[in-house]
Amino acid sequence: MSQADTSRVPRPPSPLNDVDSAERVQLVRITVLFGPACFIILSALWGFLNHQGAIPAWLMVVLLVLNVPFTAMGVYAIHRGTSVASVGLVKTLYAAGDIAPPRTYPRQDVLLVRGQYREAAEYFRDHLTIEPDDNEARLRLADVLEQHLDDPGGAEQLYVEVRRHQPDRGHAMRATNGLIDLYRKQGKRDRMMVELARFRDGYPGTPGAAAAARLLKELKADS
Repeated sequence: MSQADTSRVPRPPSPLNDVDSAERVQLVRITVLFGPACFIILSALWGFLNHQGAIPAWLMVVLLVLNVPFTAMGVYAIHRGTSVASVGLVKTLYAAGDIAPPRTYPRQDVLLVRGQYREAAEYFRDHLTIEPDDNEARLRLADVLEQHLDDPGGAEQLYVEVRRHQPDRGHAMRATNGLIDLYRKQGKRDRMMVELARFRDGYPGTPGAAAAARLLKELKADS
């Protein structure tokens, strides 16, 4: 392969950059939600103490100036605390039985938080080109297409494709449930009844199978 050809080969995004982007979005969110409130509360506290004669005016002015670093430290403490807590929770949840945690897609998640749904969908498609057996990404992409990009046909195709890529039980159930919900919204009763029967027969003894059986019975009665 020539040098010109190799230069066109797409390189996967750096996981480190993805994590950094997600961290920055979380930090900005905490700053916007917590920072102004913290600054106002501290300022009101210093004013109240000065009014009560607990602190002199000059000290109140100094404390008002220090509100900025106090607020910054508070934002950092919350950001750090939530990051450590979330990591600890994930480790606790998946420690028993050595269960692998679910796949994460930091770059796509950052775009979804920003409302850049088309860009997130393109990243999911690029990811599936590299990892065609990743059914979790396929389900995530289907949800983006259905919920945000008004593409029920594309979502339906992805749900069906999940079944062709040796899904585990959880992914298979989510794909079937996605199709049921999709056909319900589109008013496609016949297809919905087929998927309800598939869910009922495929997962006997589960609450979902019982609910699918009841809904299927009601649909047949209405027909």
